[in-house]
Amino acid sequence: MEKITLIPLKGLAFENNETIGFGTSKARLFTLLGKPSVEFEKQLFYDDLELRIDLDRSGRIEFIEFIYGPFPEKTEIEIYGINPFKTESSELIKVLTKQNNGAVNEAEAPYCHAFLESSIGVFRDSCEADVKEVIDKMKANGEYATNEVWLNEDREKAKYFWTVGIGKKDYYK
Repeated sequence: MEKITLIPLKGLAFENNETIGFGTSKARLFTLLGKPSVEFEKQLFYDDLELRIDLDRSGRIEFIEFIYGPFPEKTEIEIYGINPFKTESSELIKVLTKQNNGAVNEAEAPYCHAFLESSIGVFRDSCEADVKEVIDKMKANGEYATNEVWLNEDREKAKYFWTVGIGKKDYYK
């Protein structure tokens, strides 16, 4: 499993001591990581690293997002000494808020939080309250027992954020 450290406002560090920083050109990125699995106009997807890289107008890295959470299979990421995909959402919000030392955009909470000073964003499609609501409805309709396995999987997944992204300075401002 590839271990990658997210360094807010700077970029990524790999366990082989290779680093990729914000502002790195697309050409240099290809030298470091090779061609992406999928490439759109300004987005590069590296399936083997479970991440997406966004380029600015000049073709330089401005945002990096790990998109295979909360249970990635090929990477183990770290930010501020913790694995954000193994840290329950409420605790992760506390850590990121403390490190941010400034405003947090919570307009889409509890699904999305943007930490404005550190240029970190986290996202999930559902939260525990959503899954509880579905479970309660299914229990009331007598449908819970036949759906229990996937509902419990959804309940576990909802405890965590599903993507973690870091951007260059002022990315979310």
